[in-house]
Amino acid sequence: MSNEIKKSRRAIHNYSFADKTVDLNGYIATCTVTGTSKKFYHSYLANLIVTKYDNNFSQFVATYVSREGRSANAGERKLTDVRSKIDKLYSKIRELKALRNELTAVS
Repeated sequence: MSNEIKKSRRAIHNYSFADKTVDLNGYIATCTVTGTSKKFYHSYLANLIVTKYDNNFSQFVATYVSREGRSANAGERKLTDVRSKIDKLYSKIRELKALRNELTAVS
């Protein structure tokens, strides 16, 4: 046996973004809402940063929210959507009643 130092076989995948160059191989992202960690494949993560975070790695680190973190607010979003639909329907009913009253008054 020899005392030679073995080279690391871990690949390096450097990606250049608007603010810095980062090795994304084995990068673990942390959700800002839940605090959970998630591993991504390097090319998927690079594409995610370019498309959704304006090619800014620092913005990604500061604002990344996982699916689990987004689902925590899903109930609130659905509730506001339902309330807005109800308000629109009530206003439509008022318009139709006013139209009905106009038509019955003319007859």
